Amino acid sequence: MSWLHELVTSLGRTLYPYLFDISIALMVCLLVVVAPWLQGQLRRRIRQWPFLLRTLVFVLLVTLGYGLLITQSAPWLAKQLAQLSAGWLLLVVTLAFVAIGLAAERARQM
Repeated sequence: MSWLHELVTSLGRTLYPYLFDISIALMVCLLVVVAPWLQGQLRRRIRQWPFLLRTLVFVLLVTLGYGLLITQSAPWLAKQLAQLSAGWLLLVVTLAFVAIGLAAERARQM
């Protein structure tokens, strides 16, 4: 069982240099799952607005909203992940991507 612990720890250690990239990937994957719902909610609320105004709101949501969310939350998430031990880091990152994948699959089946 010691070899398994060493393997998990070794794999977890390899993630530390890539934490910022992993954080961005997690945030983008989460947005891919949540964005259709969010845009649908927004679309229902601004349906009666003029076309140019609706387009402007959509562009602002995508550029400022999503962009700001990713650029501000990724460094914070990377700092949080850096505090985990190597074994826990591997587990948390793996489970986070699996959970996002399951949510994406479930959202597409509804």
